[in-house]
Amino acid sequence: IMMIKYVFIVVAYLVGSIPFSIVIGRLFKGVDVRDHGSGNPGGTNALRHLGKKVGLLIVFFDVMKGGWIILIVKLGLIDESTLFPVLLYGVVAAIGHVYSIFIGFKGGKAVATSAGMVIFYNPLMALGLAVIFFTVLKTTKFVSLASSSAAVGLVVAALIFDWTLLPYAIFLCALVLYRHKTNFKNLLNKVEPKITWI
Repeated sequence: IMMIKYVFIVVAYLVGSIPFSIVIGRLFKGVDVRDHGSGNPGGTNALRHLGKKVGLLIVFFDVMKGGWIILIVKLGLIDESTLFPVLLYGVVAAIGHVYSIFIGFKGGKAVATSAGMVIFYNPLMALGLAVIFFTVLKTTKFVSLASSSAAVGLVVAALIFDWTLLPYAIFLCALVLYRHKTNFKNLLNKVEPKITWI
């Protein structure tokens, strides 16, 4: 029983590390998404270069990476008392997504995986963050700005509504912002690509 919490940490990291954009891109389109656009194996690049259907499938799986342990705890399939705090597993999955053992410790930007953790932990908060994300996306057309705004929004929401979430929110926000540093440079240099579908 003592070991199970550690086993799940390893599993959370390994599941988080699965590069669904590469696996699904090759499977359905015969394309390695890293050879296109930003070269980033994340949801945005997948949506941009693999089409909406395949892209959304990848985003769905990336979201599930961050939330599946919280889901199985909520469904009563595993006793929460045998685990570390469930949010820790979401964070570990996000780290796996960013630093994947399967692709040389490279990866995406942790946005969808972090979102997955929040969706299953607190759906109402996730809805609020989705409103922030899509509002910024619609007004600016920059996914990087929308993602970063939602990440900051998560910290603010945790500060106001849920202090349990706060340390995890701060870590994930820092991770997301750090992973977008190239995008911020591109924004300053006015070369960041805009999206056209919203």
